[in-house]
Amino acid sequence: MNLIQFLFITFFLTQLNFAQTFDKKLISKDLEINFAERQKRGIEKNGIIYFVEENLQTISAYKNNELVWQTNVITICGKPKVGEPKIRYFRYESEKLFVIVGKHQHAEVDAINGKASFFGAD
Repeated sequence: MNLIQFLFITFFLTQLNFAQTFDKKLISKDLEINFAERQKRGIEKNGIIYFVEENLQTISAYKNNELVWQTNVITICGKPKVGEPKIRYFRYESEKLFVIVGKHQHAEVDAINGKASFFGAD
C-alpha cells in the first residue's frame, strides 16, 4: 500500500469515526452563535449545516445529512493560551467561518473545504 492510499483510507476512517448526527433543534437560522448566550450549535446557510460537534472542538459541514468535511480547530490552530480549548463563538460570513476558541484565540475556517487557519489572538 503506498502512502497516498494509506492517507486516503485514514482520512476516510477518521471521517466515519468522528461524524455524528445532529439534532435539528440545535440549528440556528442566525449566522452567528455565541455559546455563552445560546444552546444552538449549528448554522444553516445555502443548504449546508455548519455544526460544532459535541467535543466543542470540531466543526462539521453537512449537506443533505451527509458529511461534506470536518475539521478540528484546536488540533490545527493549537490550544488557546487563555481559556478552555473549545469553541466559544462562530459566525458565517462570505464563505468563511470565523471562530473564537478559548478566551481570545481567533481562527478562520473555509466554508467550502473546511481548511482551518490560525487568525490571531488578542
